[in-house]
Amino acid sequence: MSYSWTSVRAHRPSTGPDPMDRWRGRRLAGLAVVVLVATVTAGAVVMGRQDDARSLVVRDASGTELVRVALDASGGFGLRYRNSVYRSLAEEHFEVEGDRLRLVELAADELAVLEEYYTAVGATRARQGSSRTWRIEVERPSIALPLRVQATALGERTLLTAEGEIALWRLVAGRNDTLILLTIEGP
Repeated sequence: MSYSWTSVRAHRPSTGPDPMDRWRGRRLAGLAVVVLVATVTAGAVVMGRQDDARSLVVRDASGTELVRVALDASGGFGLRYRNSVYRSLAEEHFEVEGDRLRLVELAADELAVLEEYYTAVGATRARQGSSRTWRIEVERPSIALPLRVQATALGERTLLTAEGEIALWRLVAGRNDTLILLTIEGP
């Protein structure tokens, strides 16, 4: 009696897809890893830039942070409000100088707001496309921080930055104390 052992099967043609297709999945996985690493790296770079920027921070009277906005390179921002006497809109534009603010421009829909409220005489019509009708550049003493502002619903105090508008009065709506503090943080 003789036994025959076969240790290797005879080669049979594959009934499945092309054997090289198995590499396609590995290539796509590799591409996904490269894209993921690039995305994480780009995100870290952007976050690093934001950490390097100065921020305008708005807090309530107890010191709780309400909003934080990165300032652009000029360090400028504005505050818009509704004047309680004339019921028209006015804006104050500031620049950050170290740890202080400098009021650099006033703008209003009513000339009287600038002349009577701010005693700023010599306003001119604003450029076409400007948000207010009248404007005047001013030279006033710098303002120590924090800047204390009432953010009431009547005044509709709104922060104007390069990133957009933030209705500050809505952040403290319904509270008894509508005082907010604006500070500058960062390098």
